[in-house]
This record gives sequence, structure tokens and C-alpha cells, in this order.
Amino acid sequence: MNLEDVFDSLGNCSEEFTPIPFWFWNDELSESEILRQMKEMKDKGVDAFVIHPRKGLPESIQYLSDNYFHFVKYAVEKAREMNMKVVLYDEAMYPSGACHGLVAKCDESYASQGLLQIVKKDGDQVKYTYFQVPSGGTIRGVHPNEDDGEINAPKSADLLNPKAVAKFIELTHEKYYAELSEYFGNTVTAFFTDEPNILGRNSREDIIPWSDGIYEDFLNAGGEISDLKYLFEGEEFSDSSCDGKFIGENIEKNLQTFIDESQIRAKFARNLYKKVIHERLSESYYKQLSDWCLAHGIGLTGHPEKSTDIGYLKYFQMPCQDIVWRFVEPEDGHGIEGEHSTMGKCSSDSARHRHKRRNGNECFGCCGHRDDPKLFTENDMRWYLNWLFVRGVNLVYPHAFYYSVRGERGDERPPEVGLNNPFWPQYKKMSNYIKRMCYLNTDCANMAQVAILCSEDRLSWELAKPLITNQVEFNYLERELLTECEIVGNAPVLKIADQSYRVIVADKQEFDDLSDVQRKVISKFESAGGHVVITDENHQKYPDSVIGCIDREAVFGGEIYDLRFSHLAKEGQEYFILSNEGMKEISFSVQLFGYSIQKIYNPYTCEEVFFRENTMKLLPCELVVVFVSSLK
Repeated sequence: MNLEDVFDSLGNCSEEFTPIPFWFWNDELSESEILRQMKEMKDKGVDAFVIHPRKGLPESIQYLSDNYFHFVKYAVEKAREMNMKVVLYDEAMYPSGACHGLVAKCDESYASQGLLQIVKKDGDQVKYTYFQVPSGGTIRGVHPNEDDGEINAPKSADLLNPKAVAKFIELTHEKYYAELSEYFGNTVTAFFTDEPNILGRNSREDIIPWSDGIYEDFLNAGGEISDLKYLFEGEEFSDSSCDGKFIGENIEKNLQTFIDESQIRAKFARNLYKKVIHERLSESYYKQLSDWCLAHGIGLTGHPEKSTDIGYLKYFQMPCQDIVWRFVEPEDGHGIEGEHSTMGKCSSDSARHRHKRRNGNECFGCCGHRDDPKLFTENDMRWYLNWLFVRGVNLVYPHAFYYSVRGERGDERPPEVGLNNPFWPQYKKMSNYIKRMCYLNTDCANMAQVAILCSEDRLSWELAKPLITNQVEFNYLERELLTECEIVGNAPVLKIADQSYRVIVADKQEFDDLSDVQRKVISKFESAGGHVVITDENHQKYPDSVIGCIDREAVFGGEIYDLRFSHLAKEGQEYFILSNEGMKEISFSVQLFGYSIQKIYNPYTCEEVFFRENTMKLLPCELVVVFVSSLK
């Protein structure tokens, strides 16, 4: 592919890369209004949507009822006629897995469960007794009096119980398939599952996630009943009794102080428990949903509960994460600090290493201005999009387009970023921008030379930040993928999928937690001449120890702290993405090594950009693509 081919594709704005907004169905529905809004979306370059039952849906349109499906089928039929795609949302409203409380109504034992510890002291003896009890958790419902804390809030389901999840699939997915099977795999492209929560919302606070068979799994993995106490915070004593399912009890003496040995055992027990829960949720929930979607010709998309839950993303055909509540924002360093700052790389790097074409983000939810939650401007949208694009995201799920803002509906999880936003008349410019950037981020190789090791739920932002602010590209590499890597070349790289890494970075905790097999891969890579950097808690000599081991394509000078950089290659054409993530204009110089600039392009304005004497300037919320040719 040459530069002319790339620009031909950028000009055509393929519908494949459209934004796919959450479309909140939150009021009385009518065919005429559904069609009117679909035509509005299509006119603005929005070629797909997620049907999202939402708070405000009247009781006359009960979730999954014939009346409900009348409107769902109408929207899907019209989508086919208009060459639009539909993603089905699997819950009413969230978190996913309860089928609006119907799973627990079918069988009370399918309600979400927890482990309760009751501790009693008698002299120098302490008695620990354990019961499996209902968590009391709920989900947010769509009809009146079904929100958090309200009397009819639907019960959450036991996502660790394969039978409960199978019931969820039977009630939800099979029902949608029975009604819409002819559209699956063509108009209907995916099911979206949303932040499944094991205990549910508003669950009792004195329990930990649990289910049938977890105790046996814990014992089989090397745990003991005496280890269960380490899973609870503190050493509080209680005379409570419980009518839950008895799990077991343990009596111990002289446990007033912890010795080194018990601290080691506590760490072992907590890690073991985390592993058991992760494996059970993976198999019980995510794998069942993934297998069902694949068997029915569509993909599983959506995101897990935590921003760092990279391990669960392997079950998604289109793995995603979720920018919400301004956990990521331009102010106060939150774009590069804290666990949520890793979510863009979380989804994109999982996809890169697991041969997934698309990875996405449910973005903008509750990201309005601090002093006015409903205010969300063109530049706000551009900042969040650029934050995602420079980190490799290529599928955008805007949260949300409101079917209705009547009454208090516009106050529910604003901002509204679609038909009721003042920016809507100019939205086609934004949707085309999304399409261009998603195209550039798809079917390409990321040229990062550095991999930061991570576990299934821990991505170090502390190791990422110094690389980001020094314009050194990296990817998060899951430890479990080390055994799928190859060591290639005399100046060796660790190769996986389309990625080749010259430097492997890990903090001490991540390195210490490597299995023997994983450690052998790292040792073999280092013995062959590869670079392995293990940092201490102070990260001394970091990132200089990394920068000294790579070949830099470009070195930037000047106001570069807020400058973000990514290097991609798509069918032989290479390009750099440069973005200003700060709140003021930046000016910087650039020195290229082994490359020459072909063209600098602003994909939002579709204009060619010219800079003088190797000095570039970027306004806040501005991103450019620098197309380069290799001199090597």
C-alpha cells in the first residue's frame, strides 16, 4: 500500500469504522420516532448503534416482552434497509448477567453469593465459622422503582455458577436469537456485555465473592480451611449466627499477633483465592458467552468490571474498556496516572497480542464538566478520542445517544453526546474523524520495541508514565503469553503476533510472580542478548535504562511532557501519530533517524499541515498523523 492508497481510504470513510453509540431506549417508544432518530444518525455518518434498554422505559414495554421485541425487530429491520449494523446489549440495564432479575427468580440459589466469616473468641481460642450466603446484590433496572436502593431493584445473579450463567444465556441470548436469527451475522454483529459484577451492586459489605464449589477449588489448588481467615479484612469478633449454607469451621489458639510465617501464608492464600475466582469467572461467565456468540455467527464485545482486567479480554472477539466518571481526564495528570490510565492500552494490547482486529472503548459516560455534568463540547470529545487513538483503540462506543431527554431523563448519567447535544449539527465531522482514525489503527503493526509485563488484573501505570512522557512506545504483555513468544534473530527480539520487543520491563512484584516456565522464557531471551529491565520500587535509572536499549525513530525536544507518540505500519506504509494531551499549545522540535517525512495530515480537518525548520506546534486536543518513508 502506498500513500495514495491510504489517502483514498481516508477520503472514503468506510462504514466499517463507524462510531457505535449506546442508544438509550428510555421512554415510550414509537416506530416513527425510532426511524426518525435512525435517519438522523445515518445522516451524520453514524452507521451502527447499540440498542440499550435504559431507565425510563415504561412498564408498558416490559423488558424482553412481545411489545419490547416489536420495537427491537422494527429497528433491526430498518437497520438492514439502511445498511446499518446493530449491537445487542445483554441486560436491562447493568451490570450484566441477571436478565433483569429473572435468573434469580427462576431459582433463588442462582442469586449472587458471598462467603461470610463469623469469628468468636473464647479465652485463648478463636473459632472461625464460614457460611455461603446471598450477597443481597442488585442491578440497575429499567422500569420505575428499579434503580439502586429502590424497592424493585432486580437481584443480581451468581456469575460464578455455570448453571446460573447458562440460565442467563437461555433467557436473554436465546430469546434474542429466536426473534432475530435471520439478522445474526449480517445486521446484528455482536452482543455487548457490561461490567459483570460478582456480588452485584449494593451488596452486603461483610462478605467476599463465593459460589458452589469454590471451597473445593480452593482446597484442590493448595489452600486450607485455616487460610480462609486471610481473605477477610481485620480480626473483628462477632456473636452473629447465620442461616446460610455451612462451609466449615476452624479453631485456632494464640492468634493475637502475626508472625512472618503467617504473613507469607496470608499472601499465598490471597493470591490463590484471586486465581480461583479469576478462573471460575473466566470459565463460568466469559467463556460461556464467548462460545455462544461464536456459535451464532456474531462476536462478544463489551468490557469487564475493572480497567485493568486484561485477563478476561481474551474471551472477547472485540475486547473493550470503559472511560467513565472522569477517571481519565485532562486535568490533574489523570491521563497518565492511576490504574484507569492504563485502560486504553489494556484493550489495544490484548487485541494486538491475540490477533483481534478491533478493540474498543465505551467512552464519555459521566465525563461532562466538573461544574456542569451535562456540558460536553466538541473539544472534550476530541480530547477523549485522541487519548484512545494514540493508545491503539480502533472501535468507539459513545455513551450515549438518548432516545429522550424528557423530564429527568437527561439527568441520568449525562452527558448526552448525540442527537440532543448542541454539537449534533456538525457531528458528521466527528464521525468521519472517528472512521479515519479507526481505519489507521486497524490491520496495522505497532512498532513498539518495549513490553511491560503485566498480570491478568494488574497493569503498572508507574512504569508506563515515564515512557509515555518521553515518547517511548510500549505495550503491556501478559505474563501468560510469554510461553507463546518466540526469540528471533542475533540481536534478539521477543516476537508475538505482529509485535517484536527488544526490551522487557517488569517491576519486582511482577517478576517475582512469574512461574518457572515463564521465568525460563525471560532467562532464555536475556541469555541470547535480549534486554530485561527489572525495576526497584524507586525506579532508579528508569526510563534511561530502557531508552539506551532501543533504536529511536524520532527524538523530540521542547515542550514534550504532554506530547504523545505512536508508530504504526500498515501494509508497508509507516506513520507516526502525534497528539497534544495537555491543556495548552505545545511547541517542539523533532529529529528523525532513518526516516523522512512524506506528509503531515490532520485527520479531523482533512488538511495537510506544514511546519517550519523541524519545529511543530499542536493546539490542545489536536492530533496529527506524520506519514514517513524509511531510509533504511
